[in-house]
Amino acid sequence: MAKLRIAMLMLLVFFLARPVVTQASSEPNFQTVLSKESPILNSTFTVEIAANLMTDLYAYELNLTYDRSKLEFVSYTAGEGGFNIDALLTNNGVRLAHTELEKKSGKNGDLKLATVTFKALESGDVKIVLSRVKLVDSQLSAVNYTPDASAIAHIVSIDDNNGNNGNNGNNGNNSNNGAEGNGSSIQPTTPSNVNGSTIKPVIRYDTAAQSVQSTVDLESLQKALNQTTANDKGVKKVIIEVESKPGAKEYVQTIPTSAISNDVKKAEIEIVTPLANLTLPDNMLQAGVTSNDQISLHITSVDPKSLQPSVQNQIGNHPVIQLTLTSGGKIITWDNRQAPVTVSIPYVPTAQELLNPEHIVVWYVDSQGKLTSVPSGRYDAKSGRVSFKTTHFSMYAIGYTNKSFKDLESVAWAKNPIEVMASKGIISGVSDTEFRPSQAVTRADFLVLLVRTLELSGKAGDTFADVPSQAYYYEAVGIARALGIAEGSGDNLFKPLEPITREDMMVLTARALKASGQQVTGGDTSVLQPFSDVAKISAYASESVASLVKAGLIHGNGRQIEPKSTTTRAEAAVLMYNIYNL
Repeated sequence: MAKLRIAMLMLLVFFLARPVVTQASSEPNFQTVLSKESPILNSTFTVEIAANLMTDLYAYELNLTYDRSKLEFVSYTAGEGGFNIDALLTNNGVRLAHTELEKKSGKNGDLKLATVTFKALESGDVKIVLSRVKLVDSQLSAVNYTPDASAIAHIVSIDDNNGNNGNNGNNGNNSNNGAEGNGSSIQPTTPSNVNGSTIKPVIRYDTAAQSVQSTVDLESLQKALNQTTANDKGVKKVIIEVESKPGAKEYVQTIPTSAISNDVKKAEIEIVTPLANLTLPDNMLQAGVTSNDQISLHITSVDPKSLQPSVQNQIGNHPVIQLTLTSGGKIITWDNRQAPVTVSIPYVPTAQELLNPEHIVVWYVDSQGKLTSVPSGRYDAKSGRVSFKTTHFSMYAIGYTNKSFKDLESVAWAKNPIEVMASKGIISGVSDTEFRPSQAVTRADFLVLLVRTLELSGKAGDTFADVPSQAYYYEAVGIARALGIAEGSGDNLFKPLEPITREDMMVLTARALKASGQQVTGGDTSVLQPFSDVAKISAYASESVASLVKAGLIHGNGRQIEPKSTTTRAEAAVLMYNIYNL
């Protein structure tokens, strides 16, 4: 009935209103304002539609015309309160409408009518025209206007290189010495200030795009590398510290492609900006990704209000960033599971979030607006930052979620670990409300949890005969075998659907920790003596069990380790929680 009443009201307002009077665009005055004059190809941007000198505005209809081959309508917000009618796509644009819902006076003065989000589909200029506006007052009298209001978006792949050759020629530099900008031509590289392992590049500010751009050349990077020492893993780190610019919504750092194209990781480059810090491994790019000498990293702040309403509701006012790689004027699709990038975002939790900071999470926002938890996302109170690792660049948001289940009363000792790991997206319940903590865990499911928690990656090894390629656990088992974690049970079998024993759970965990570089001390089986059932531990498992007990990852059940017992979902969740917090 409610929907019917709304539909009838829409008809009254927009189709049964008093005869429409068409007026010129002298009054009121309409404006269209772009959030970005030079949006990046495949990114989103907004157009704000405002009007001055409104009188008794009760409802309105807005018609925007644009080239639909270059722009894709994403969503819109309009008015405060009231009701937004679903957008209607036309042959050359989109029609939007908003109305109040009860009998009352309309609004007066200078008003923001709508914020429209578009996605840039094709490079080049595209004109967005507010071609027609219908205004309806509280007495349902309607007036049509034909505004002289438009905006031009200059969609760029990243840089159209306008004037680049001329500039470089005048300065005696080749075209590779410039940084890619956002809607501005490449400028000659200015030498960076190198102090030990820290590089402070000279910045340029694109006012229209609110974009800070800087370039670091190979000579400066090499100088910084020579002035730093390697860590215990033989890896050196160079820091590029970009100067902060008040009001900037994007930071673009250009570096030599060769600096992050090595076969084996020997160095890291940390790019420090006010929006986020990114640590890039020097083996980040695989061969053939780009033939250009330079590559640019874009860190862009995204207004949550520009996203789909369903996404806005989940994200709220939390920070959202878009990470993009470009080279040679084109966006580079990067996805390398062998070389994760670490991202760190400054964040001040709310008072409520500080009560349960473990539930501060990171979400990956895909092109359809779907949110997926990033397992490694976590808040660090000491640094005041939320960090995570990613193997592909896209849009990411900080979030807060407190997942709970109704059947955890019997496992109070596991309740918090289960809820935290479920909030991180590492484990899931059997339904939205049930976890079934006492249910057995299969060998396959345990490997899936290990691979997800430790974010293990690698090229899958030889497949086990009883692990079908279509199985949801196929990839995880393949990665585990390639890394030497899963050895099977003989005859090329893994027995994936059998419940896993506690001792086998510990054997696989010890191997996985070693494969991830988080080796725990092993070998001293004397730590097992306090357990009354130590004699039941298989010889092949004793060292692994001892290493996990010594590391505090396993505590046993009172005075028993119960090596032959089946691992429960609660026990597996607690172990994953302990590993996660190593």
